[in-house]
Order: sequence, then C-alpha cells, then structure tokens
Amino acid sequence: MSCDLNAQTLYNEKFAKLVDLDEAELSTKCMDITKAHDEIHNPSVEFTSEDIWIFGYGSLMWKIDFPCIDWQRGYICGYLRRFYQHSIDHRGVRAKPGRVVTLIPASAQDRVYGVAYRVAAKDRDSVIRHLDFREKNGYERCTVTFHVCQEEGKSSNTSFDIVIYIATRENESWAGDGADSRIENIAEQMFTSAGPSGRNREYLFNLVKSMNHLFPGVKDEHLVSLEAAVRQRIEKDEVLLLEVAVKKELERILTCDEKECKMNEEARRGLVQTKIDHLLKFCGKTGWREYFLAKELYGIHILSLWCDEDRRTS
Repeated sequence: MSCDLNAQTLYNEKFAKLVDLDEAELSTKCMDITKAHDEIHNPSVEFTSEDIWIFGYGSLMWKIDFPCIDWQRGYICGYLRRFYQHSIDHRGVRAKPGRVVTLIPASAQDRVYGVAYRVAAKDRDSVIRHLDFREKNGYERCTVTFHVCQEEGKSSNTSFDIVIYIATRENESWAGDGADSRIENIAEQMFTSAGPSGRNREYLFNLVKSMNHLFPGVKDEHLVSLEAAVRQRIEKDEVLLLEVAVKKELERILTCDEKECKMNEEARRGLVQTKIDHLLKFCGKTGWREYFLAKELYGIHILSLWCDEDRRTS
C-alpha cells in the first residue's frame, strides 16, 4: 500500500536540481588554490639551519595544515606520482576506500613536481608528529633532494634536502599492482568514494588544478589520463545513476510497512513528510552523491552521513 504521492513528482519537484552536475562540481570550481600560499610568507621570522622542508605532491599542494614560513616550487628526481594508495581515513572509508597519491621508484630522469614548505625549527617536532599521524595509513617518512624551479618549470641551481612521505608496497592499503593499477579501475573507485576529508574526485581535480597553476609547462600523463576517465564517468553515468537511486529511496519512503499502514491518514502523511525532509537534509551533506552511487552500483551502504535520528525515521 502506498501513499497517493508519486515518486516521480517528488523527484522532479525536490531532488532533480540536487542531482544536476553543475551543482556537483560547484565546490571544486570555486576553490582558490593560491590563498594558502599567499598567506605563508612571514618576513618577521628568521630562517635557521635547523629549519626543515616538507614536500607536498598531493593534497599538500593546495591544503597546508601545519605552520610554515616559506615555500618553493620544484621537483624531486627518481620517482613518479601515482594514485596507487587506498584511502580509508581521508577520501574514503574502510567499507568503500578512495584513492590518493603516492610515489613509485622510477628512472633518474623522471621528476615529480610539487611544493616545498619550510618549517621553522621551533615547530619541526610538532609538525613531524602531526604528519606522522596524518600519513599513518601506510606512509613512511624519508629524505630526498629537492630542486627549486624558476618560471615555467625551469631548474635553478638551488637544491636542498626535503622530507617526503611515501606509501610502501608492503602496506595494507597498497593498490598499485595488477587490475588495481588500471586507470579505468582507479577512476571507478574515485567516482564512488568520499570520506572525512571530502569527495575523492575533488582531491583529483584540485591536484590537477594545482599542477596547472604552479607548473603550466609540465604534463603529468597519469593525472591527465585519470582526470579524463573520471570526468567521462561523471558525464556519462552520474545523473542517470543518481536519478534511479534517489527514486528508489523515494519509493521506499512512500511504501507503507505493516506498522505504518495501521496509522490514520494524517499520521501516515506526517511520517512520510518527515522522511522526505530527512532525505533532503541527507542530500545536502558532503558525500551524499557517492553514497547513492555506491549503493546503486554495488548494493553497499557507505559513509556515516545519517545521524541516529535519521536512521530511526527513514
């Protein structure tokens, strides 16, 4: 037995605009990747030989979450950047991991471009503790040589030691072998993943945007291919999958269970409206799209987006 409300009508009136792709990509388009760098320089701080440098080649290229007193654009040699690490604590969850970058050994001529951040001696111990905890899911700390870039990616004569974090092949979240390393499989995973630090696709898009801004003459083939694959999946499948998934949820809301069918009409309508309101609230949370994509594609429930009250009443 169903209420006389219609799932298609409810979808058209309340949810179709939320599913629209323009809304989905709005936050990525609005990100200002230059703000964090513009705020770093502090002329009142004196540099010392006890300062350390930290290399950012992933999210640290646009999101700095520790104190620093200077930054430089540049590269390290002998590595390649790859999305070969599962993320269960930042851009995914254990039930539905996302993907983040690590570095793999390569030839001496290969380069990974990124940002060096100078940490004052007084902050070095606390920053290292912070980063050790942040990168606890499979990353190890080591030191390599960083080469400073001039304009348009050209090398200068300046180089120095820098601390980097690299995920090893032995860690439990490694995803760089066999089918896990294929671009189409990484794209599928990123298309349907989100976590406490945000949506997995935004991690990729912001990294690409950072590279284009900081190193306009440099082309990272892995990033280019992966971005194209993720955007193709979004444009081809996302709206249709979400429409089906949200309509299924609406149908479930509108269908009475045995207890609800015994209610009077006014009480039943009130309960249905409460459930619809909860669904609208849910669809305003970061990661709701990935929740429904994963549910529709794989039949699994991911993310802790529903509060206890939501679970009880919807």
